[in-house]
Amino acid sequence: MSLLSPTSPLRTDPRYPFAALLTFYAVLGCTTLGFNRSPLQLILTVLAGCVLEMLFARIFREPSRYTPLSAYISACGLGLLLNYAHNLWLLLPPVFVMVASKYLITFNGKHVYNPSMFAVVMALLVGGDLYAPAPAYQWGHWIGLPIFIITAALTLFIFRVQRQWLVGAFLVFYLIQTCIRAWLLRHHLPPTTLLYGTFSAPSLYLFTFFMITDPRTSPEGRKPQILVALGLVTLDFIFHWRRSYETLFYSAFTLATGRFLFLHIRRLIQTRGKAFALLLTSKWLQRAGVIAAFATAGFFLFHSWVFRVPSVRDTGFTFAKLEPAQSGIHAEPGTVLEEIDPRVRHIAKWLLSVGDAVAVADIDNDGLQDLFLTNPVKRPEDRNALFRNVGGLRFERVPLPGMDDVSRHPETHGLSAGAAFADYDDDGDQDLLITTGYGPCRLLRNELMPSGKVSFTDVSREAGISEHSVSLAATFFDANRDGILDLLICNSFTPYLRDYEKPTPFTVFKLPEPEYEGDRRMFHFMHQGWHDAANGGGNFLYLGTREGKFVKQDSKVWGLEGTRWSLAVGAADVNGDGYTDLYIANDFGPDEFYMNEGGKYFRKIIGPHFGSIGRDTYKGMNVSIADLHNAGDTDIYISNVHAPLQAEGSLLWHMQADPKNPMRPHITDTATERGALNARAFGWGAGIGDLNLDGWQDIVQANGMVDDSIDRQYTRPPDYWYTATLIMLSGPSVHAYADRWADLRGCAIWGWQQNKVLLNQGNDAGMQFREVQEAVGMPELGNSRGVALADFDNDGDLDCLITHQFKNASLYRNDLAKPHPWLGLELRGDGMNVSRDALGTRVRLIQKDAQGREMLQTREAQCVSGFSAQGDRRLLFGLGEAPREVRVHITWPDGRETTLDHLEPNKYHRIDIGQGVAQQ
Repeated sequence: MSLLSPTSPLRTDPRYPFAALLTFYAVLGCTTLGFNRSPLQLILTVLAGCVLEMLFARIFREPSRYTPLSAYISACGLGLLLNYAHNLWLLLPPVFVMVASKYLITFNGKHVYNPSMFAVVMALLVGGDLYAPAPAYQWGHWIGLPIFIITAALTLFIFRVQRQWLVGAFLVFYLIQTCIRAWLLRHHLPPTTLLYGTFSAPSLYLFTFFMITDPRTSPEGRKPQILVALGLVTLDFIFHWRRSYETLFYSAFTLATGRFLFLHIRRLIQTRGKAFALLLTSKWLQRAGVIAAFATAGFFLFHSWVFRVPSVRDTGFTFAKLEPAQSGIHAEPGTVLEEIDPRVRHIAKWLLSVGDAVAVADIDNDGLQDLFLTNPVKRPEDRNALFRNVGGLRFERVPLPGMDDVSRHPETHGLSAGAAFADYDDDGDQDLLITTGYGPCRLLRNELMPSGKVSFTDVSREAGISEHSVSLAATFFDANRDGILDLLICNSFTPYLRDYEKPTPFTVFKLPEPEYEGDRRMFHFMHQGWHDAANGGGNFLYLGTREGKFVKQDSKVWGLEGTRWSLAVGAADVNGDGYTDLYIANDFGPDEFYMNEGGKYFRKIIGPHFGSIGRDTYKGMNVSIADLHNAGDTDIYISNVHAPLQAEGSLLWHMQADPKNPMRPHITDTATERGALNARAFGWGAGIGDLNLDGWQDIVQANGMVDDSIDRQYTRPPDYWYTATLIMLSGPSVHAYADRWADLRGCAIWGWQQNKVLLNQGNDAGMQFREVQEAVGMPELGNSRGVALADFDNDGDLDCLITHQFKNASLYRNDLAKPHPWLGLELRGDGMNVSRDALGTRVRLIQKDAQGREMLQTREAQCVSGFSAQGDRRLLFGLGEAPREVRVHITWPDGRETTLDHLEPNKYHRIDIGQGVAQQ
């Protein structure tokens, strides 16, 4: 169908119902189905396509009495088919390619490629870091939707355009081909999963009825249509054999390319080469020149303005990796994957793919930061490993006798999965909370202050937090400003199997036995959707008491009613009202942002459309909260997945004060334009801190899902992500059950990835990140989880510890290229109005640059710093190139304020509320 065609009566032109249906699907996707597109993205895509088409028509002197109806159809289809991160500029290149293909890739003046399909494939091939085809699961799994698509297409236009043979033959051939694939994969993937998922997916019928039926790019007549259908299905099978993700698009593109070449080669043969000369003398050269000029201008626009990337002449520091023999930190793989219930052992690597956490604190009050590692899939003796910092970046193990039985018997106690230090009882030492997968969480009280010696006692039951959980994330904070630390524990999986009348704790080590023939309730614990799953665990909120106990609250009364697949939580005051707000990152569904309403309840903030807060890209892994702009506002960095079918990438929420509503900031995602997308990576934890002490905070990002390093079966591990895309096609009645999942043993999912160091180029580009991991000495590949930034050697720069799923944690020493001035603050509350850890205290450091301009840095004392990680809670400020006089303004959680001048640089200062400053 031509993009510009003469206007036609509504009753005879099939394009009108075609356009109406696509519009309906777009509206449905943005309002009900949860598409990975905002209304503005779709509107601008359609508008750009129509405007560009009319502009080219004007330039190339096409007839003026034409309307861009087909441009509307193509652009609307492109908006539905293509995903990209939250940057509106990204929609322009595919739209340009779509329209340009109609003018350049032609035969007898008619386009050969379906414009939408051509633009999608070009976006994938050329801009693969930023684009992905829309995943099939975004259409939901309501059986009525494919029925409606089929009925509407047949009724409104398929018979009008005479493409019924193409559609019928394609579906028959595709059914046969899918049955063959199901048989070939039967030992790896249950045939039911593949067959049901494939033919219940609306995306298949959209491709069948809306893309390949374009009258201009598909043949007429029964025999040619059947041959085209056979060709499409055959090519699709070949791409599946090669484990491609976008088989249908590539099949259509390959077939169209073959047709294009065949037509032109045949003409060249028939005209003995004269056709080529005619082409060069025709208006095609004019079109090519104009389109090339547009493309060149657009290329320079994107590289110089839209995605400006500042050069980094000198990073200012390097990371030196310390081997286990040097650091004393050592762990070896264990056999826990073979200990879980045999019925779900085929996906053990998925079920236990998280939990390698790190927590940092000074457990013995000697001024050095110590650490704790969970190591769930390592040897029993390496789980729950507490290390004391003995100086010189050397650590030695500290026994935890009370955890020995827990480490050796996960089938009884569960696996330690997350950790956080805090002085929950305000006695002056750091206690340890350990969250657990498939068991009760544990609170270990530090006996340092009463006994003078570091030892830990399990007080979980007497403290009131021993409820069964499947938790990776928890944080201490003061929810109601009473000076007592409260506790939030978030669950990922549901702690109790939902299909049983009697409460049945969920543990992968021993699932319930079937009670009747065909009983599969014990397998019903996987996520019920890939973008809106709400069958995960709930949030446990506990209010602390002066007696060192925690009282569990009704989460619904407090507004924390979510049952998402929560992986990380951050707590900070984002609107400056003195009350700590919460951000919970969720897998398989939108994140949750809660504003604290006066310490009485939390109000969930949800934006009006996709791309706004609470309607995000559905794979939230990490929460790190900091002021990255040095503007006094809050930024929240959420790591995410950026992989085929999920071109989502990290989020960087910038929360800017709104003069019209001071209690609710204006929130925008700035990850793409700021260089913090973490493209082509499977993101996990992240740490934020000023690595080179230039006054701007940087990001260390952990990447990589799982590899086959502990269960190698093949010379080259199969790509399980390809298999996961087949599982994604199925509905909740299939993929929500673990026994319907493919075998993961010996396979890999985006493993062996490089972690990233994102250097903040704030001084030169107004906060722009540049990847420098190679330059600073972090080239290793692996499957990383938590990132803890801490000054382990007290030299004023942040060292880095990264945990890994299947290997020993990596410790990196930060080596500055040259000395930089810095200032460190350790805040202490009074244990009455403000907790000893002073969590929630906000610090503003003001200094003047060489030109006399004031420069601002803002920090807030927080408990945890990211997914599976707690970094150094001391506040470290880099002071730039040369020491300058600084002023420190502190706002304590109870509202008291402290202003300090003339603090000596290059030292840590302990600041006790109401008692002044002490140097360390």
